[in-house]
Amino acid sequence: MGSFQEFLEKRFAPFATRLAGQRHLAAIRDGFISFMPFLIIGSLFIIIQDFPAPGWQELQVKWFGEGFNQFIILPKRVTYDIMSIYIVAAISYKLAQSYRLDAFSVAILGIASFVLLSPISTTIDINGTAHEVNRVITVGGWYGTNGILVAIITALIVTEIFNFFVKRNIVIKMPEGVPPAVSRAFSALLPGFCIIVGMLLVRLLFLQTSYQYIHNFIYSIVSLPMQKMVANNLLGAIATVFSISLLWSIGLNGGTIVNGIMRPFWIPLQDANLAAIEAGKIPPNIITEQFFDMVWIGGAGATLGVVFLLMYKARSKQYKELGKLSLLPGLFNINEPIMFGLPVVLNPIGIIPLILAPVVITVINYLAMAFNIVARPTGVIIPWTTPPIIQGFLITGHISGAILQIIDILVVMLVWWPFIKLMDKKKYEEENEGKAI
Repeated sequence: MGSFQEFLEKRFAPFATRLAGQRHLAAIRDGFISFMPFLIIGSLFIIIQDFPAPGWQELQVKWFGEGFNQFIILPKRVTYDIMSIYIVAAISYKLAQSYRLDAFSVAILGIASFVLLSPISTTIDINGTAHEVNRVITVGGWYGTNGILVAIITALIVTEIFNFFVKRNIVIKMPEGVPPAVSRAFSALLPGFCIIVGMLLVRLLFLQTSYQYIHNFIYSIVSLPMQKMVANNLLGAIATVFSISLLWSIGLNGGTIVNGIMRPFWIPLQDANLAAIEAGKIPPNIITEQFFDMVWIGGAGATLGVVFLLMYKARSKQYKELGKLSLLPGLFNINEPIMFGLPVVLNPIGIIPLILAPVVITVINYLAMAFNIVARPTGVIIPWTTPPIIQGFLITGHISGAILQIIDILVVMLVWWPFIKLMDKKKYEEENEGKAI
């Protein structure tokens, strides 16, 4: 155990810290985080449209009329269904800020470049005949979740090209006395022109191929294989929770690091689930980001069960009080009091259940959904602070999701109990020795 602890502290922790601070990964992570509140807003309207209650659809029609169902879903259309446009702007902006560039200009160039690389036409059916309509940016498709990967790549490339020009002073400089806003605008002219021309050439290049657009190319060789091999299977889910728990064991926010890498592959899966729900079908995908939200009951490591053990089973006064103090934060999935107060971080005994418990309930949850015992995630995004059980119900849209989280809490308590008992015994003896002195 000592050598493992030394490896974590001296080898793994410095690497993970560098990875978390890497400029481009940080921009992707922060870009998604900055857009997350708007996805939650869109999700709230999805819940209103498809609230999991018998007769809700008929009641909507009775109260608000036939068109209400499609009207109330419009906030989802302007958040989820054109998400790639927002994401390319957000990541471009964040990365430009890290380089101290004109972030607004770079974000605008990111949007323009993404649209240049994307289809601007669509096909509509009129009386059984297909008609192509040009100069159209569609809601959904490549502008929605399917275009996320191209949006990320575009944002990074546009910002790097802009930075190349600015750092080498290949810009138009205005005379002194010109307002700063005007000067910044003109400094973006030359790099912006070169970026737009470059993206236009890329579009032309792909139009000469069978792919037609870079989206089809990226989706075929990267996104689809990643979804199948890593993002949407049990082994990938186990690897994800293992990685997050391992990072937390050394005090790093594993969710921020791992989710930032995996989120682009999860989002299309949850969007496919949303589309299935809207069509009245069973969601096809088990693994989405919300699947992992159901695992992290009480925070990373699923530590709400630990809180209950400390409150009702600990003999040590310190641990019992820690359990009581951690209950309210734990109910809202905030577990820093447990992670640093027990402590779990850098604790050789605590690291084992911290990693093991989430892996066990990940397997249980996956199999329960795979065998249709429990409803699958609908794709709705809810705030991560939503209390467990309520969270399970909202994520799956079914009471089975709430029941599953109750079972998960009990399983976590079983996994943690031998380790809590060991730590509690030691702490209890220390307290009694202090009284004896």
